[in-house]
Amino acid sequence: MAPINGAESLVRTLVRLGVKDAFNIVGLGLFPLAEAFYAHRDEVRYVSALNETNLGLIAAGYARANRSAAFVNVYHASGTGLGMMALTTAWADGVPLVFTTTTSSRALAGRDQYAAVPRAVTEMSGQYTKWSAEIPSADRIPELVERAFQIANTPPYGPVHLAFPMDVWLEQTEDVEQRRPTEVLADVVAAPAAVDRVAELLRTSTHPVMVTGAEVARYGAVEATVALAEALGATVLHEDKIADLGFPTTHPQFAGRLGAHRGVVDRADVLLLLGVELTESGLTRPVEFGDATTVVLSPDPMLLTRQLRPDLAVLGSPRPTLEAVTAALGAVPDEVRDRRAAAARELHEARDARNERIRGIRFDAEELAIGRILTELEAAMPAGTIVVNHCASGEPFVEDLLPYPDTDTFFGISSKASAQGWGGPASIGIQLARPDRRVVALLGDGGFMFSSTAIYAAAQQDLPVVFVILNNGGWRDIGALATVAKSPLVDAEDVMGWTFGDPPIDHAAYAASLGLEGRRVATPGELRAALDKAFADRRATLIEVVNSPEDAHEFSRVFTQADD
Repeated sequence: MAPINGAESLVRTLVRLGVKDAFNIVGLGLFPLAEAFYAHRDEVRYVSALNETNLGLIAAGYARANRSAAFVNVYHASGTGLGMMALTTAWADGVPLVFTTTTSSRALAGRDQYAAVPRAVTEMSGQYTKWSAEIPSADRIPELVERAFQIANTPPYGPVHLAFPMDVWLEQTEDVEQRRPTEVLADVVAAPAAVDRVAELLRTSTHPVMVTGAEVARYGAVEATVALAEALGATVLHEDKIADLGFPTTHPQFAGRLGAHRGVVDRADVLLLLGVELTESGLTRPVEFGDATTVVLSPDPMLLTRQLRPDLAVLGSPRPTLEAVTAALGAVPDEVRDRRAAAARELHEARDARNERIRGIRFDAEELAIGRILTELEAAMPAGTIVVNHCASGEPFVEDLLPYPDTDTFFGISSKASAQGWGGPASIGIQLARPDRRVVALLGDGGFMFSSTAIYAAAQQDLPVVFVILNNGGWRDIGALATVAKSPLVDAEDVMGWTFGDPPIDHAAYAASLGLEGRRVATPGELRAALDKAFADRRATLIEVVNSPEDAHEFSRVFTQADD
């Protein structure tokens, strides 16, 4: 068998692992890797971007949509630094990612020479990764790369970091790995005693409430969660600041976000929290669970008691564990289930009515309001369109005013991740992973500017993402928070540089310069025409929507009021 170099060994390993797309930016010292990818271009699609921040976020979006690890390689220390945002958000939102760095040659390690690293490049990422390692030699590449994918893809999902010394790309080795990759089965049911205990608590409860978190969708447990909720007739809430949607928002037992339903929580006697993040920002009062019996279920041992000291913490994968709980529950008496379900429906109907009131605020105003923007979008987008939600002060409206009967059509970012610039690149990765769907990214103009060059990758790859930029002239959510907090900063937006009016930014013209269809709209008719054209076409489009800067202030006041 003829020897191969380390770069060829890596790409062959990726092919054996079933990797269809790889993310990389070529730099000095990475030519052998680029040559290997080029030689296998019919087996692995090569995806690049204009910087490593965008590249990493595109790869992480791809991994989220696939629910499986993506492979991304960046350039030395500087590329790793730029790619760190992908690692921080992947850690926070449980995204499986194999993040790799081409680093200093082994022969030059410790000499602070070309693209130097003082010690180990993996130290940069250590607190955000599940595991890290530096490849010691070319013959270890198949073993360690397969292990990296196994660790990233084993719940709780998360990123890993491998470092490839640049001389390993050229080191000769044998292509000895011919066997199939190890099959890993990690969907673990909670201990039988835990299943029985949860079932008993729910069976004997008077007012059970279920709270769904991102883990429900992340680990494929939506159907099992719906089945348990229907068996109980329970009211279902969702964690605040939704990343992955754990319950259909159109379901009659869905009442809304946890923070807006403190009264529901106060009345509950059993609260089942399914992979829920209770991330606090310090800006709002945390939810208190009072005398209710609290149960936390998660496959992540770090989550069980990190933000809450529950009465019962259950370690297990949500789908098989909830299926087991439903089976152990037995038949709930019809009159009990129906009474609970009727109370849940009342809350759901109240949510719908409240949302319609909010939608109507300034609906026919001369300047486009968020309720009108989302109404036109809902009417225009095809069934099954995936919504990427990252428009700052507009995010609660995207969660509430658009219906999501299919939880797989929503992607957001959690408060734990909290990163400006995530949405644009993430939507590109999601579209790469879901070519059968259309993706629309709702982005704030301030956040968009953090990673605006990412849209060039959409044009390069000929991806039909529709970017909708809500242009209210700056980081208006800061001023909105100042309004709620009664801070003097409410009058300081211009002084602090939070507005972009002088000189103004023309996002549509910028997009056109990068090869996208760029449209700027300011009226309902212009918006609907632009959306209809965008969804009829199969090319990347950016629609810049001019909307009132007053929206952020007005709607921030609306959403600080709890529903009950």
